[in-house]
Amino acid sequence: MDRRKFLRVSASAALLAAGENARSANAIAADMQVVDDFERADSLYHGDGWESLNPGYWQIEDNSLRRRLLNYGDRARSTGFPYHYETHQQKAMPVEYDPSLPHGAIYRRDWNLTGNYSVLIRVTVKERHPEMRDGDDPKWKMYQPGYGQMGISFGAKTQFDSYRVSNRAWQLVWQDNNTVRLAAPQRHRRGQQNNKRIVVTEPTEQLSPGDTVSILLRVSGDNQQVATVSGSITDDNGKTIASVSADRVPRRAIEGWFGIAGRGLLDFEVNTVMLDKGDNTALDAPQNDCLNCYALGTTLRKSGEAWKVKFIGLFRSDGRRAEVRISDSPDPKGGWNSVPVAGAAEIISNDFRRNTAVIDATLPINPASATLYYTVWKDGQNVTTDERIGTDSTGPGTGLVGDVPSSGIYVGRLPQLTAPYRMAGLSCHAINRSVADPTDQNRPTGVDGSFDVRDQPTYEAYRYLDDYNMQIMVWEDDVWYMELLIYPPSPDDAWKIVNTTISGPTARWQMMRHWNVINPGDHDYGMDDVKGPEQIVIRMKDGLGQDRNYMRRNFQIVHHLITGDEKVDPVANPKKWRQWKMPNRDFSLLVVDSRLWRTSQDTKMWDDEGWGHMPSLYDRADPTRTLLGEEQFAWLQEVIRTDSSPLICITGINGLHTVWTGGKSYSKTDEEFAQRDRVAADYAGWVAAGSDRVIELLGSRDGVVSVYGDVHNGCIMKNTAHRLYECSFGPIGRTGGRAVIEGFGPVMKDFDGRDLTVQALYHKSYQSPELEPLKGPMYWNFLEMEFDPTAADPGIALRVRNIIDKPTDEPRGGGSATDVSSQTGRPAASTIPDIRLMARSDVHVAVLNGQSIRGTRTGADGTLRQRSLADVPPGTQLILTAHDGTRAEAQIVTSEAPAQGQS
Repeated sequence: MDRRKFLRVSASAALLAAGENARSANAIAADMQVVDDFERADSLYHGDGWESLNPGYWQIEDNSLRRRLLNYGDRARSTGFPYHYETHQQKAMPVEYDPSLPHGAIYRRDWNLTGNYSVLIRVTVKERHPEMRDGDDPKWKMYQPGYGQMGISFGAKTQFDSYRVSNRAWQLVWQDNNTVRLAAPQRHRRGQQNNKRIVVTEPTEQLSPGDTVSILLRVSGDNQQVATVSGSITDDNGKTIASVSADRVPRRAIEGWFGIAGRGLLDFEVNTVMLDKGDNTALDAPQNDCLNCYALGTTLRKSGEAWKVKFIGLFRSDGRRAEVRISDSPDPKGGWNSVPVAGAAEIISNDFRRNTAVIDATLPINPASATLYYTVWKDGQNVTTDERIGTDSTGPGTGLVGDVPSSGIYVGRLPQLTAPYRMAGLSCHAINRSVADPTDQNRPTGVDGSFDVRDQPTYEAYRYLDDYNMQIMVWEDDVWYMELLIYPPSPDDAWKIVNTTISGPTARWQMMRHWNVINPGDHDYGMDDVKGPEQIVIRMKDGLGQDRNYMRRNFQIVHHLITGDEKVDPVANPKKWRQWKMPNRDFSLLVVDSRLWRTSQDTKMWDDEGWGHMPSLYDRADPTRTLLGEEQFAWLQEVIRTDSSPLICITGINGLHTVWTGGKSYSKTDEEFAQRDRVAADYAGWVAAGSDRVIELLGSRDGVVSVYGDVHNGCIMKNTAHRLYECSFGPIGRTGGRAVIEGFGPVMKDFDGRDLTVQALYHKSYQSPELEPLKGPMYWNFLEMEFDPTAADPGIALRVRNIIDKPTDEPRGGGSATDVSSQTGRPAASTIPDIRLMARSDVHVAVLNGQSIRGTRTGADGTLRQRSLADVPPGTQLILTAHDGTRAEAQIVTSEAPAQGQS
């Protein structure tokens, strides 16, 4: 008997055992179709027909879907950080915990079921109780009878219903205490007359390793409002092991996606999944094998005469070789097959990577001379197109909004890197909750749970992005919120969070059509508020309330994504500060890290030494506290003092100016910035002396702007003493912006007494610096930045934009900033004389003892573009060294007093 015929015989036996007569059982069995028999190569990837928030629970092995029980970093917990316990719960965080994982489910992507239907799965028990790991506690839930489960999940409103996320799916499962269980989700209530949750259990015969059974789910009945839900388990001989049922179940509760569920240490494999579809029709849900392939702008460099850049390729399934082909035309003559391969790399899966490739590509020309285009190839096939758009792969229940872009037929693009430089700052990309419909077109918003997971927070997100002519996407802080939905217990689950965030149709299109800079924050690594020494210790030592392998693995994943490093040290503190100087050498983007490199938040060290009667001896304003760390600060100081670019944007320092409140409501204090306040300590500005030092440095030359994400507010402000712009942006999916301090307004002082003017505020409650109440759509926003170094006085423009805005709309936040370089940085104390040096050259300015003062450039006539010196008195001897990459010349000059009216 062939396998398909055997399966239908088994289905008929299961239906007979469930109470159908022979004719009916045979007829239904004949109509049942095999949804998946898993006859494919062994792989950690489950296959294109399935979706799961927890792919790490599953793998393909020996032509079956096998439950996976062991993963790198699978002993994690949802923690936050110890300070959350001290500020929120007023207690110490317990370091002993039960790491037992909740149930995980995997769903068919092509069947969203309504009406009557039947699902049958054939399951084989592999092992009931694996050997206990060293150090495990036998009291943990995973070791208790009944915690292990295998069976069917159904009625899910989203394909991501798993791990307590959404929690709207029903389950029909066999449990390893020898019971069968039919259960409604925790959310479900039968009705006002009886609000008890439906849970039906019955004892079964014991199942042993090697036993194969059929689990049958049936939804039946003639009533349009309610149905009978029944389940049965039969062996291969047609013998009923157990059956359960529930009557008058509201149909809306059991309509939705179906799949496989598992929990605990019960090891099993699913051999076959069959479906009686009833009146349902299979969905058209294609997948794109290239999840994303984006260019990391900070890796752009000139190597000899060639320009090279790294692409990060993220692929859905196993493969051998990834390639990128690059052309100066989106439709090259002869087609893309005729374009030479610009770079190729092996597609790798290992302990922390899942089907990723780092492709070091050679560009055909200087990226400052033209816009370039690229296609992505996997094992000889062009996989650039996003096949999901316009199909059932997007929309309610899929996790993907899918309305932007309008078509998935596009090629990658690298916009020409020439002035004016236009960038978008994006932060706080949450993927939970519902979807807004700003155009009131009555589109599904997810009130039924179908968008409990979604890649974008609103329809129309970034529809007009192309109209802004952006070149660079700056993804800054809370880029993917590693723990917002779950604490991912496997590398696969962590990659699922990342890819749901950055590889949905809209974000993929954004990233593949622009240069990208990614600068993660604490949420992106996993534990909120991990910074400074704590994040090193949590990866070095056990017994601190978190699985150190979990944090090690997350750090490896994140660093790989943002730098393209192939091998990542799991315990080293990442040195990810970097300088991206444009090919024309007229603009620089600096990326720094103010979280992993800073002083600890722990201000109670003296309490441990017996000085507990004075707990605030070691204060946030202590001058020994550091921000950025000495090594990173020394690098930044050297760059600011030597970079020849007329304009510099720095990203990664979240809140130098203390204009956002702490969390005194739950810190139980009247202080705005209590020493143990984890919200206040989240800002760079909490390290007061460190922030003063950075502000002093950034104000030491003209043309510097600091931007950051994280605080869930869009804001543009300027320090009036140092004439330094600082801007925040986001959220682009999250909510809950930080509150403003008392006295916030167009002209104000921050908490530490620094004088500020505020040009724009776009906040969850306000729409202007005057604190006008917010009106209009949800305040999801990005920062539009424009830097034009070509003008005689280089220009800067900063605007806060809602993610649904056109560029012709009024900027959000009640204002914007348009300024020139000469009005930034501290006013000039002196200037460099008006001399001529080599044309189009970088110029290094130093005092005679060798100390760097600033960098500048000469124009086509050899005159200096910027000559102001903020902190150098007139009469100071300077040495100016000009070079163009091949030649150099030097002159000694004496600084002059600035001309009247020159700033």
